[in-house]
Amino acid sequence: MSIFLVETYVVKAEKHAEFTPALNEFLTYKENHAQLFQGVKSWKLYKQNYGGVSGMMIEMWEFENLSEMEKIDARIFADEGMKKISTNFHQLVEPATFSANIWNPVA
Repeated sequence: MSIFLVETYVVKAEKHAEFTPALNEFLTYKENHAQLFQGVKSWKLYKQNYGGVSGMMIEMWEFENLSEMEKIDARIFADEGMKKISTNFHQLVEPATFSANIWNPVA
């Protein structure tokens, strides 16, 4: 059964204009480097519009299991292109709002 790495964050107010181009850079990189992302069962990004923290971004990465997630995550973030994308991304995010959790289905 799959597990999900769920990351939540809010984009800094002054960085909203930079977020979409950064997201598009990631999506293009992900598409052009499919081998690097092999084993990621799915990736989705949601924006919370109502309830909780307005504007909260919820990013979900699906993997087969925890050991696969660790192996794939290490491979992805060892890549120089992804290191650059990740570093730039974290400059857009309010640090106190970033969280990462691992979910597994129950039913």
